[in-house]
Amino acid sequence: MFSKKRQRQSYQCAFAGPRRPSASRALMYLPRRRFSFSSSECFLEKNPCAALGAWFLGPNGENADIFQDLLTKAVNSHISFRRSYFPCDPPYITSELRQSGSFKNALKNLKTELESLQNDLGNSVPFFSSRYKGHVNWDTNMPANLGYVSAMLFNQNNCCAESSTVTTKFEVEVGNDLCVMMGYEKDRCMGHLTSGGTTANIEAIWAARNVKYFPLGLQEALLKEDRLSKARGYKVPIPQRGSKKEVVSASQWELLNLEVESILKMPLEVEVMAKLQHQEFMEIMENYLYESIGALEFTRRHKLTKTPCVMVPRTSHVSFSKAVTMLGLGRDSLVTVKMDEDARMDTNDLKTILTEKMQQEIPVITVVPVMGTTEEGAVDPLTEILALKDEFKKQGLNFGVHADGAWGGYFCSMMRDPPHSSDSPDTEQEGFVPEMYLSTYVQKQLSALQYCDTVTIDPHKSGFCPYPAGAICYRDKVMNSFLQAGAGVAYLHGKRTLGDVGIEGSKPGAAAAGVMLANRVIGLHKNGYGRILAECMFTSKIVYCLWVTLAKEDDNFVIQTTKPLPKFKNWSEPEQLRFIRERILGKSNERLVQDEEVMEYLKEVGPDTLMPCFSVNIKGNKSVELCNAVNTALFQSLRHTSDEHTAHRIPLIVTASCKIPYKQSVAVSDFKKRLGLESSNDTPVKFIITTCMDPWATSLEFLDNMAAIMRNSILCAIGSVTDPISSHTFVSTGVVNENCEVLACYVADFNEAGKQYDTIVKLQFESDDDVNKFISKHAQLLKSSKQPSPPIVLRSDTKKRLHDVFFEKSEYSGEEETFHCFAGLSGNDDDNLHPFLTAKMKIIDVPRYEHFDQDEYPECLSYFMCGDGKKAFLFHVPTKAPDFFQVVQLDAVPEGSGSEVATDLLLKYGVEIEIPSIRGEPCIVDGVIQDPLPDDAFDISFVGIDGQEVISSVTIAHKIWFSGTY
Repeated sequence: MFSKKRQRQSYQCAFAGPRRPSASRALMYLPRRRFSFSSSECFLEKNPCAALGAWFLGPNGENADIFQDLLTKAVNSHISFRRSYFPCDPPYITSELRQSGSFKNALKNLKTELESLQNDLGNSVPFFSSRYKGHVNWDTNMPANLGYVSAMLFNQNNCCAESSTVTTKFEVEVGNDLCVMMGYEKDRCMGHLTSGGTTANIEAIWAARNVKYFPLGLQEALLKEDRLSKARGYKVPIPQRGSKKEVVSASQWELLNLEVESILKMPLEVEVMAKLQHQEFMEIMENYLYESIGALEFTRRHKLTKTPCVMVPRTSHVSFSKAVTMLGLGRDSLVTVKMDEDARMDTNDLKTILTEKMQQEIPVITVVPVMGTTEEGAVDPLTEILALKDEFKKQGLNFGVHADGAWGGYFCSMMRDPPHSSDSPDTEQEGFVPEMYLSTYVQKQLSALQYCDTVTIDPHKSGFCPYPAGAICYRDKVMNSFLQAGAGVAYLHGKRTLGDVGIEGSKPGAAAAGVMLANRVIGLHKNGYGRILAECMFTSKIVYCLWVTLAKEDDNFVIQTTKPLPKFKNWSEPEQLRFIRERILGKSNERLVQDEEVMEYLKEVGPDTLMPCFSVNIKGNKSVELCNAVNTALFQSLRHTSDEHTAHRIPLIVTASCKIPYKQSVAVSDFKKRLGLESSNDTPVKFIITTCMDPWATSLEFLDNMAAIMRNSILCAIGSVTDPISSHTFVSTGVVNENCEVLACYVADFNEAGKQYDTIVKLQFESDDDVNKFISKHAQLLKSSKQPSPPIVLRSDTKKRLHDVFFEKSEYSGEEETFHCFAGLSGNDDDNLHPFLTAKMKIIDVPRYEHFDQDEYPECLSYFMCGDGKKAFLFHVPTKAPDFFQVVQLDAVPEGSGSEVATDLLLKYGVEIEIPSIRGEPCIVDGVIQDPLPDDAFDISFVGIDGQEVISSVTIAHKIWFSGTY
């Protein structure tokens, strides 16, 4: 797919510097990366974004001292609590017991297993990193963590007040605060925590079903029970009639289509008319309610022949399928509504389905808009759904509305004023982080949440709290009591027993403490969570702009975001792309904020909530299968799913999903057309998800780096699918370490498709005999009369794509590859023609895997430095033809290449270095590229630990290989 001598413009986001920054698979950020955050008193006092720094531990553990101090205080507080509770009680764990052999052995085992666990956790997903852009999960905030740990030591069970005297109160507070943030009336609403959004959604459907069928049960009870005779004249508003009607004479269809608000009033109003206590009334109703007598008996008594339904968008969470199954409604009762091109529920399709249900007299329990899908961040048109509800109830069809705001609920904080006003941010200060408010559309939808019967909201998603912390909010607390039929609401010692208000019984009080402390410290308003999410929103808008402009006119690929460009001032797509390139990308945050038209555009462009998604296609390709293969390869290169490897070779972590054609929906076919694909078939389309939950990732340097990483990953992904099959040659350093490992540089070719890669690989010998032969040959070559001595060259035995040599079976395949070992590159010598060794080797590491993608030489010479604590090597970074390849060994490990974690950390990961004293463009004399390193000693510059610039003096010990190319 790459033509010979193909020339392309370098990738730039209009950022400083003449060339696209390289983006290796190594852990470290780019060379020349400089984050500049002012620490002046003025900035810290006047810029509220600085407060975010106190709310998180930090991607690099920057607040470790603060967190450790507060964590120690939390542990000490708990220990003091234990010691002050009947302090005269004798100790059980005495000093004598602690000195016993069995105690020491048990303690030793604890330490050993804890260390093992911590080592295993080193392979965890680094959610805390700015490089994580996958699922709706990021770092947890310090208040929530400290609150959780503090309460965890007390092990309170929020199933009832007597087992959680304090944390039950915390959960009630959390529930009320979340409800108020939704816009509910404080004295009328209620909320509580759940294990997650799944549980909350199931509870919402459970409550809605019970409410839906309550009138039928009440009608039967009024007709049969003498104790309810005084209430037989009870009337209820019939929406279709616009007037009240006696329940006993109402039709079945009328009773199945009452307003939720009217149904919630029924128990109390009937109790008053019948002069009964609540407990007496509920004991009577036990014999008539759906949830009491069961679905079979209830449908038999009322001659119900049609299964009710729950309507959800095609993008709904799997929890709703679980809900209808668990509640006995059956999976077929879940009616899915197609989506529009913005991945939102198509209300035209919803109206059609509602009309069908009304004509067939099939009850609709509830309609579920998703307020922020977990795949594309789309917010469904709640205002239109509520308008349809009003329209249909007048025709005789009524239903409840449950909003799944598990992801999007916290975005309401962006619309809530803080209790006390604060100064506006000072945009003149260095490091200013702009906010991006919700789009006009999203604001309208979130403002309408106050009219929903129930809302799911997850503090452990956009609330940045630790798991488990889901929640459900009720507009009217009475609705929750319909889950407790026959028991009523139980209270102990004046506290609500939370085990009676939902699905779960036992649940951690620690979760409530964590969410409560986060809410108190950060705040559910514009200057708290709203500020965090506003900064994340800004990042997501810029990232969206990066994705839509990432492909250049002469690239062999195209990119289409799942959410198309907005309709803005009647601008065409080319006009919008030009506006993005000229007015947005590469501009400082301060400059963007001062440009009113830019900020107006950014408000409307991009995802509804933080999730810019896209697909890549090869230019001219119409096959959905090939397109999916490229996107699958891209996803596989940027995912972390192995518990056997760390994530340090994955420079950006994303996730992926598929757009699946559904019914007569045109959304997927339109997306296929935008990608240039055949749109008539039903094959799903793979797309990449990049969730922007990181408030720190707003600097030009970081975003430029991220775009460069993605671009390189796309080029490599295309190569992994389309490169021709070939054998591959590597020049080794010749140095084998104590683990039988050797580093090697790929012999690339600018003009041959499938070999246009700048790659470093670490290989491990399988046989000690092979190691000895290799070392012996290397020593022989060093002593030979040929100068410079020829390097040991490795050539793969099996023809494959280069990607498959490294990653065919897993992150690093771990499978044996056969390599033929030669003394020098191909030539006329016998050593070049015949291998001195054929060895089986494993791919242990790939420190660098870059596709050629440059049109400009760097200002100064650039190398990739790699090695270990004993040896360091420099591998020249080739740019474009003409250029050279070079490998040299240094006489010592350079200063600044380690950290407190490991003295050779940067060497193991690899880091790009520059030689400031030497120009980056190759020197050509009489048509021959000259060795740029005539001197053995020089200074190198690189970005070290914590982004600090390191300048180190190095000396060459041995020049291993040099080759110029045209």
